[in-house]
Amino acid sequence: MPKDKVSVHLVNPSAKSEEAYFAEQDKKLLQQLREKSAKEADEKYAEEHKYHCFRCGTRSLAEVDEGNVKVDICVNEGCGAVHLDPGELKEIVESKDSETSLKATRSAFMSIFKK
Repeated sequence: MPKDKVSVHLVNPSAKSEEAYFAEQDKKLLQQLREKSAKEADEKYAEEHKYHCFRCGTRSLAEVDEGNVKVDICVNEGCGAVHLDPGELKEIVESKDSETSLKATRSAFMSIFKK
């Protein structure tokens, strides 16, 4: 008879599946927390930079109403960037009085720089 000792380890299959289940639950919870945190950070950033010009970075945007569209214009000296939200340019161009609308937008924009 051999004198070597043999050790046998029995693995409980339900214990592994239980660990895997809780690991998966933790993974899902962490993912949800990361998504929530990212969303809150994006909202906070958007609120803090609400009236900041994307071009010069100053808090100097003014809203000019053009029909149903609010055009954001930077009033910072030397900048004058025009900011349109998604779809606003299309709405201005496709309006019934597109030529009149564009002229009105242009004159509203230029009126900011008149002294």
